[in-house]
Amino acid sequence: MANYAKKKKNKSKESAGMQTTDYILSVMCSMYVFCMLCIYPLYYENKYFNMGDAKYHFFKYVSVFFLVAMLFTVVAWLAARRKEMNFAIIARTFSYPDWFAVGFFVFSYFSFVLSEYKETAFYGYDGWYMGMMSQFAFVIIYFLVSRFWRWSPTTLLFALGTAAITYQLGIWQRFLIDPLGMYIDLGPEYIEKFVSTLGQTTWFSSYAVLIFPIGMFYYCYDEKKWARIFAGIFLALGYGMLATTNSDSAYVAFILILMAFFWFALESNQTFGRFLEAVLIGLASFRVIGICRLLFPEKQITLITGDEAITAFVTGSGLMLFLLVAVAVLYGVYRYVCKVNKEFSVRKFVFLRSVMVWAAVLAVWLVLLLIILVSKEDAAPTGILQKVSEISFFRFDDQWGNHRGFNWRMAIEAFKNASLKDVLVGAGPDCFACSMDKYCFEEVYTYWQGLQLACAHNEWLNMLVTQGVLGVASYIGIFVTVIIRMGKIGKTEPAVIPFLAATLAYMGHNFFCYQQCICTPIVFIMMGIGEMIVRHTTQEQSGKKA
Repeated sequence: MANYAKKKKNKSKESAGMQTTDYILSVMCSMYVFCMLCIYPLYYENKYFNMGDAKYHFFKYVSVFFLVAMLFTVVAWLAARRKEMNFAIIARTFSYPDWFAVGFFVFSYFSFVLSEYKETAFYGYDGWYMGMMSQFAFVIIYFLVSRFWRWSPTTLLFALGTAAITYQLGIWQRFLIDPLGMYIDLGPEYIEKFVSTLGQTTWFSSYAVLIFPIGMFYYCYDEKKWARIFAGIFLALGYGMLATTNSDSAYVAFILILMAFFWFALESNQTFGRFLEAVLIGLASFRVIGICRLLFPEKQITLITGDEAITAFVTGSGLMLFLLVAVAVLYGVYRYVCKVNKEFSVRKFVFLRSVMVWAAVLAVWLVLLLIILVSKEDAAPTGILQKVSEISFFRFDDQWGNHRGFNWRMAIEAFKNASLKDVLVGAGPDCFACSMDKYCFEEVYTYWQGLQLACAHNEWLNMLVTQGVLGVASYIGIFVTVIIRMGKIGKTEPAVIPFLAATLAYMGHNFFCYQQCICTPIVFIMMGIGEMIVRHTTQEQSGKKA
């Protein structure tokens, strides 16, 4: 198990008042995190007919209750420390993510104050509810969790149990097994879009990729046999969920998760062996889903608006079968070498980190190059490019990525035409639709046949339009700096790895998705936990108050 998870608390030298407020805040923060990670994903009201509203109701009421109570207690916490604290002392304890979070809070406020669409900017677009109040809540969640949450294996394991239930439900539903009756009275054109107790497939996958790294952590680093068995089952369900949900963005997130764990697994022979086992579990899960698809073709959901190309590839292609066999052979050889050569150390292969990063950069560059060459309008592709052009992913046009091509183009168009105020602080939190009406009305109205375009389906591009350069820069700054801080201690403090991987996964996933009330508060909890571990580790190393 990770070092931080094993550490015992030192006897406190603080006064009774300080200890009392510390304890109350810790308990309330633990209760809030438990509600959000272990209960929230399973909550729904009227099945899929109001899933977005139902999730927001839970998030709003639970957050208001706990966060307001905690903020009042923070006042008492500060009062108990009034003799030893002032603004300068508090400011010195702030990390880069903290300052970016403060900046984002301030710029969100100015984005609201200067917005022409006050009601939307305050509450958010109907169904999304990502207005100023939600943005404030995310920042408050980050600060409270990073200061007052305490390591809780119970919460994390219950979170895995909850996620495992949602994964299993999702797999069953893709084979028309619907134990909760969620698909009753739902039209066939909607069945493919909704899954588990999370709603839309993108909402589900955005949550799923945040919890999956915790399972990877327990499988790779825990020493308790029962915990590793449980984590192994969880991983199998997670990969099965990935293969059946048919979410392209989830694959991007999973690749980033595996890259993060591969990076740190090279520190230990045992951890690297377990990492290979986790990869084997994934490849085997894909193949099991593929066999089920062959055995029960009549039990699969018929897609109306999309295709299953990526699902068919990972579950039934010869290449994926080859990878399964290759990784199995590699694992066998690795275990044999470790057994016969006691001096062997996988750390000799740390150069593979650089190989992995450069391979990823090259892959992204190659994909972008192919997209550019295939999508050129001045000439029809020939030769190998013609074959590549037959794959819809490489044809970037308005229909690309389920119309993301058009949505992204409109977002860029709106930003290009924006006023100075909108460039700096945006149209207002969650006011993307308002910006479309202001800058791109005719084209959006024609393309979407009178429907409003509520988001860009790219969180970072969406934030650029809604909260401007200042808002998106501070927002991205939170993610990037907290990843860097976690990465610096990951080799000596593995407890931070799942939260680093979850943050990376969110950034990758939501390059093709958007903020919403399920995944965004959870990722801020994840970043808060990661920052908490960094602060305590730094405090112990420096002997100073973190």
